Amino acid sequence: MYKNYSSISKFGNMKNPSSVNNPLTYCINNTIDNKFLHGGPPHILADGQGSPNCQAFLSDYCAQGWDSYCEYASQNINERYPSTMETPDSCNNTPRGFNAAIPLTEGEVLIRNTASRKYLVKMVQGKELWEPFDPTVADSPMIRKWVETGYGTPMSPVYAVNPREIDNDIVMNKILSKPRIAMDILMNIYHTMKRNGTINELNDTNLGKFYNINKQYFF
Repeated sequence: MYKNYSSISKFGNMKNPSSVNNPLTYCINNTIDNKFLHGGPPHILADGQGSPNCQAFLSDYCAQGWDSYCEYASQNINERYPSTMETPDSCNNTPRGFNAAIPLTEGEVLIRNTASRKYLVKMVQGKELWEPFDPTVADSPMIRKWVETGYGTPMSPVYAVNPREIDNDIVMNKILSKPRIAMDILMNIYHTMKRNGTINELNDTNLGKFYNINKQYFF
């Protein structure tokens, strides 16, 4: 199961990306220079890291390996844009299992979104949709989004982690230092691994200790 983490093998033509088509130059350090550099869709340029396309790109990018760009973006304290990657409740179109009243910074949104991609085992009643990051650039990298299959049942993510690697996982360590960022993801991981009979494998990990300390919420 642990090998089934959701992954993305490439981002279009990203081997030698130019500054014009590299999504990092759209999404990181959103300044007037970015706007002069690109001629893409206004919503990406105006919203930068907070735009849906940047959120989708950065979450997969950072899930594959947390680097200096991810760390820089995670320090963004702007609270203007909420996550656009939540699984919506079919009744009221609000994020299911997530307290939308708790404001997150764009940096915290990145951490949360990265976790939602990194620990995803499967998306029940959901399918991947691929589209160009910037449709105005011919070789723009493709980004991945999830859409409902249309059978009347809302999408439902299933998360799990590898107990042998989780203590060295910077994304999880960031979440454990501020659990409110992704409490529902932590809850999902717990119930998935309990259901699969692997929850005891977390006992000696930082995540397992978190569950034990807060066992009034995890049972």
